Amino acid sequence: MNTTEKEKFESLWKDFEALLRGKLINAANKQKLTTSLANLILREAALSWGSEYEINGKWLSKLKEMDSEKAELVNEVLLKDMKFDEIQRRSELPEYCSYVIPAVGACLGWGVSMALGCGKIIQTVSTIGSAILLYPAVAFFRKNQIETNKENNIALYMGQLDKFKNSIISILS
Repeated sequence: MNTTEKEKFESLWKDFEALLRGKLINAANKQKLTTSLANLILREAALSWGSEYEINGKWLSKLKEMDSEKAELVNEVLLKDMKFDEIQRRSELPEYCSYVIPAVGACLGWGVSMALGCGKIIQTVSTIGSAILLYPAVAFFRKNQIETNKENNIALYMGQLDKFKNSIISILS
């Protein structure tokens, strides 16, 4: 019983993790993913273990019929103990930097062209050109930083699930 139930659980756990990761990604694409929101999503996904209409819940019901003590311990881990801890978030470049950095670059372009004694056309080109070149560069950097942080945060949350999985496997062993 132990080996097959453990193997069934591991298979169901992989599907559970895939479902949870998808829900976290979907939520993170719509809004900033906070720990409280991630826990809400985790709680919603974990409800499948308590429902007899879901494959996860059916497995837990069968386990309850075979060994009610183990099933109760597994149920407690899945539905009561499982939650995400706060994660260390990396800072992101604020949105206003998308405008401030090009403005500073424009001022520098104007200042350098003035110091070099360039004509009005060169001053205008260096001022506007600096801003035009810096804005997309800063926006691109900021967008990449936000995407990377979003992916890292989801990976950090998903990594926290291993301790719950290992607890359940030790119960089933």
